[in-house]
Amino acid sequence: MSSISRRTLFCSAVRAAGALGAASALAACTTTTSGGSTTYTVNVTRLLSLMSSIESGLTQIATSSTVTGIIGTANATKITSVINTVSQVTGEVAATAASTVSLTVAQNWIATAESAVEVAIGILQDFQSLLPSQVNLIIQAVAALLPALETLIGAVSVSTTMTPSQAQNVIAQGI
Repeated sequence: MSSISRRTLFCSAVRAAGALGAASALAACTTTTSGGSTTYTVNVTRLLSLMSSIESGLTQIATSSTVTGIIGTANATKITSVINTVSQVTGEVAATAASTVSLTVAQNWIATAESAVEVAIGILQDFQSLLPSQVNLIIQAVAALLPALETLIGAVSVSTTMTPSQAQNVIAQGI
Protein backbone atom coordinates (compact mmCIF):
# COMPACT_ATOMS: atom_id res chain seq x y z
CA MET A 1 0.00 0.00 0.00
CA SER A 2 1.40 3.38 -0.93
CA SER A 3 1.53 6.38 1.37
CA ILE A 4 -0.44 9.51 0.51
CA SER A 5 0.87 12.95 1.36
CA ARG A 6 -1.28 15.77 2.69
CA ARG A 7 -0.56 17.67 -0.51
CA THR A 8 -1.83 14.81 -2.65
CA LEU A 9 -4.84 14.35 -0.40
CA PHE A 10 -5.60 18.07 -0.54
CA CYS A 11 -5.32 18.24 -4.32
CA SER A 12 -7.50 15.14 -4.68
CA ALA A 13 -10.13 16.61 -2.38
CA VAL A 14 -10.23 19.84 -4.35
CA ARG A 15 -10.45 17.98 -7.67
CA ALA A 16 -13.14 15.65 -6.33
CA ALA A 17 -15.20 18.52 -4.95
CA GLY A 18 -18.04 19.81 -7.07
CA ALA A 19 -17.57 23.05 -8.95
CA LEU A 20 -19.05 25.12 -6.13
CA GLY A 21 -17.08 23.34 -3.40
CA ALA A 22 -13.86 23.62 -5.36
CA ALA A 23 -14.48 27.27 -6.08
CA SER A 24 -15.07 27.94 -2.38
CA ALA A 25 -11.96 26.03 -1.38
CA LEU A 26 -9.78 27.70 -3.97
CA ALA A 27 -11.13 31.17 -3.27
CA ALA A 28 -10.01 30.87 0.33
CA CYS A 29 -6.90 28.81 -0.24
CA THR A 30 -3.93 29.71 -2.42
CA THR A 31 -1.06 27.65 -3.78
CA THR A 32 2.52 28.86 -4.07
CA THR A 33 5.34 26.87 -5.64
CA SER A 34 8.94 27.83 -5.04
CA GLY A 35 12.01 25.71 -5.63
CA GLY A 36 9.93 22.59 -6.23
CA SER A 37 8.07 22.98 -2.93
CA THR A 38 4.35 23.71 -2.97
CA THR A 39 2.74 25.61 -0.09
CA TYR A 40 -0.99 25.94 0.52
CA THR A 41 -2.15 28.93 2.54
CA VAL A 42 -5.58 29.68 3.97
CA ASN A 43 -7.34 33.04 4.07
CA VAL A 44 -7.32 33.86 7.78
CA THR A 45 -9.84 36.70 7.37
CA ARG A 46 -12.50 34.29 6.09
CA LEU A 47 -11.62 31.73 8.75
CA LEU A 48 -11.91 34.40 11.46
CA SER A 49 -15.29 35.49 10.13
CA LEU A 50 -16.68 31.94 10.31
CA MET A 51 -15.14 31.23 13.73
CA SER A 52 -16.48 34.50 15.16
CA SER A 53 -19.99 33.67 13.93
CA ILE A 54 -19.84 30.19 15.47
CA GLU A 55 -18.64 31.65 18.76
CA SER A 56 -21.35 34.31 18.71
CA GLY A 57 -24.11 31.78 18.01
CA LEU A 58 -23.02 29.50 20.83
CA THR A 59 -22.62 32.43 23.23
CA GLN A 60 -26.14 33.65 22.49
CA ILE A 61 -27.47 30.19 23.21
CA ALA A 62 -25.44 29.67 26.38
CA THR A 63 -26.34 33.05 27.85
CA SER A 64 -30.07 32.66 27.20
CA SER A 65 -31.92 32.03 30.46
CA THR A 66 -34.62 30.26 28.45
CA VAL A 67 -32.09 27.80 27.03
CA THR A 68 -30.37 27.27 30.39
CA GLY A 69 -33.74 26.61 32.00
CA ILE A 70 -34.45 23.91 29.42
CA ILE A 71 -31.05 22.20 29.17
CA GLY A 72 -30.03 22.57 32.83
CA THR A 73 -26.98 24.03 34.52
CA ALA A 74 -24.73 21.02 33.94
CA ASN A 75 -25.29 21.12 30.16
CA ALA A 76 -24.96 24.91 30.09
CA THR A 77 -21.58 24.52 31.82
CA LYS A 78 -20.48 22.03 29.14
CA ILE A 79 -21.51 24.45 26.41
CA THR A 80 -19.62 27.26 28.17
CA SER A 81 -16.53 25.02 28.10
CA VAL A 82 -17.05 24.55 24.35
CA ILE A 83 -17.32 28.33 23.93
CA ASN A 84 -14.03 28.75 25.81
CA THR A 85 -12.34 26.33 23.39
CA VAL A 86 -13.84 28.06 20.34
CA SER A 87 -12.88 31.44 21.81
CA GLN A 88 -9.30 30.30 22.26
CA VAL A 89 -9.13 29.14 18.62
CA THR A 90 -10.77 32.38 17.46
CA GLY A 91 -8.16 34.32 19.45
CA GLU A 92 -5.34 32.34 17.84
CA VAL A 93 -6.79 33.03 14.40
CA ALA A 94 -7.21 36.74 15.19
CA ALA A 95 -3.67 36.99 16.56
CA THR A 96 -2.18 35.83 13.28
CA ALA A 97 -0.31 38.81 11.90
CA ALA A 98 -0.32 37.64 8.27
CA SER A 99 -3.43 37.34 6.16
CA THR A 100 -2.71 33.66 5.50
CA VAL A 101 -1.41 30.68 7.44
CA SER A 102 -0.22 27.22 6.49
CA LEU A 103 -2.77 24.55 5.70
CA THR A 104 -1.57 22.50 8.69
CA VAL A 105 -2.18 25.34 11.16
CA ALA A 106 -5.65 25.96 9.72
CA GLN A 107 -6.47 22.24 9.84
CA ASN A 108 -5.49 22.12 13.51
CA TRP A 109 -7.61 25.17 14.34
CA ILE A 110 -10.59 23.75 12.47
CA ALA A 111 -10.26 20.27 14.00
CA THR A 112 -10.13 21.72 17.52
CA ALA A 113 -13.12 24.00 16.94
CA GLU A 114 -15.20 21.34 15.19
CA SER A 115 -14.61 18.79 17.91
CA ALA A 116 -15.76 21.23 20.57
CA VAL A 117 -18.75 22.56 18.62
CA GLU A 118 -19.99 19.06 17.85
CA VAL A 119 -20.22 18.45 21.62
CA ALA A 120 -22.42 21.54 22.05
CA ILE A 121 -24.60 20.65 19.07
CA GLY A 122 -25.02 17.12 20.43
CA ILE A 123 -26.20 18.47 23.78
CA LEU A 124 -28.57 20.97 22.21
CA GLN A 125 -30.06 18.49 19.74
CA ASP A 126 -31.21 16.35 22.67
CA PHE A 127 -33.49 19.27 23.66
CA GLN A 128 -34.47 20.37 20.15
CA SER A 129 -38.20 19.75 20.62
CA LEU A 130 -38.22 21.91 23.76
CA LEU A 131 -36.12 24.84 22.53
CA PRO A 132 -37.64 27.94 20.91
CA SER A 133 -37.58 27.96 17.10
CA GLN A 134 -35.08 30.85 16.90
CA VAL A 135 -32.65 28.90 19.12
CA ASN A 136 -33.03 25.86 16.86
CA LEU A 137 -32.40 28.09 13.85
CA ILE A 138 -29.15 29.36 15.42
CA ILE A 139 -28.13 25.76 16.21
CA GLN A 140 -28.77 24.90 12.56
CA ALA A 141 -26.75 27.96 11.47
CA VAL A 142 -23.80 27.00 13.69
CA ALA A 143 -23.96 23.44 12.34
CA ALA A 144 -24.05 24.80 8.76
CA LEU A 145 -20.80 26.69 9.35
CA LEU A 146 -18.83 23.55 10.27
CA PRO A 147 -18.74 22.21 6.68
CA ALA A 148 -17.92 25.75 5.53
CA LEU A 149 -14.82 25.63 7.75
CA GLU A 150 -13.76 22.35 6.16
CA THR A 151 -14.47 23.65 2.67
CA LEU A 152 -12.20 26.57 3.50
CA ILE A 153 -9.29 24.13 3.61
CA GLY A 154 -10.66 22.02 0.76
CA ALA A 155 -11.38 19.00 2.95
CA VAL A 156 -14.93 18.35 1.82
CA SER A 157 -17.63 19.47 -0.54
CA VAL A 158 -21.07 19.27 1.01
CA SER A 159 -24.47 20.76 0.61
CA THR A 160 -26.16 22.23 3.64
CA THR A 161 -29.55 23.79 4.23
CA MET A 162 -27.88 27.22 4.59
CA THR A 163 -25.04 28.92 2.84
CA PRO A 164 -22.30 30.30 5.10
CA SER A 165 -23.62 33.83 4.49
CA GLN A 166 -27.16 32.81 5.42
CA ALA A 167 -25.90 31.06 8.56
CA GLN A 168 -23.88 34.11 9.60
CA ASN A 169 -26.93 36.34 9.04
CA VAL A 170 -29.12 34.09 11.21
CA ILE A 171 -26.56 34.21 14.01
CA ALA A 172 -26.18 37.98 13.66
CA GLN A 173 -29.95 38.41 14.09
CA GLY A 174 -29.69 36.70 17.46
CA ILE A 175 -32.20 34.94 19.65
